[in-house]
Amino acid sequence: MRKDSRWNKGWLTGGVLAVGLFLQPVAEAQQASAQAAKAAPAAALPTAEEVLALADRSKNGFDSFVVDVRITNYRKGVVDKVSNYQVSIKGANKSLVKFVEAEDKGKFLLTVDDFMWFYLRSASRPVRVTPLQRLSGNASNGDVAQTSLVENYSPVSMTEDVVDGKPALLLELTARRKSATYQGARYWVAREDYLPLKAEFFFGSGKPSKRAVFTEYQTVQGRRVLRRQEIFDLLRNEERTVLEYSNYVSRDLPDKMFNKNFRQDL
Repeated sequence: MRKDSRWNKGWLTGGVLAVGLFLQPVAEAQQASAQAAKAAPAAALPTAEEVLALADRSKNGFDSFVVDVRITNYRKGVVDKVSNYQVSIKGANKSLVKFVEAEDKGKFLLTVDDFMWFYLRSASRPVRVTPLQRLSGNASNGDVAQTSLVENYSPVSMTEDVVDGKPALLLELTARRKSATYQGARYWVAREDYLPLKAEFFFGSGKPSKRAVFTEYQTVQGRRVLRRQEIFDLLRNEERTVLEYSNYVSRDLPDKMFNKNFRQDL
């Protein structure tokens, strides 16, 4: 019996040793893998300029297109006014906003590069206007007619942030030309897909002007484009304006549409 006991004890010791020798390289491999994962650098972020360009695609998903815009203004939580527009956009610096309400027939807003004109059916010549002038509710001319951030703003910094629990990138923007609607902005973009989440816009004095929240997106021809945003006037806290975008159509628009002297179909 003693011989068997010694044999069993030796067998158990040898078995444990063998298991230990087998598990040791596995543990070492797992430890090495964990250390390598810690040492591996995180995926490099795009540059601030690249992030801004990616975010811009949500409002400029096509080189030449038409989209319907419905603007609803709320005052003290009650609908105050609803306006509808058809917006034609070509490239980064040409747009034509057509007023489609019956009482507004014959009104157009044309933007070409740094210039903006307002057309009236009763006027023989267009009137020069500015992007900051109010179009409807809290929405200014530039909020609807100037859709390209890349064309109008330059990022000066980019930091990581969180918006409503979502990892985000915060871009600090400054106007690259005087005709930009605002002279500065803070722009939050989702880290996952680079879709805009919200923005704050500033006057040249640095005083905050408006806050925009981009609440819904839609897929059109395989691209994610803006469907709904809300604009809050930080100077008039009782007002909220909702912009809804629908019927995106990619279309080759003729250059004559954006010629100041071309008489639109009034």
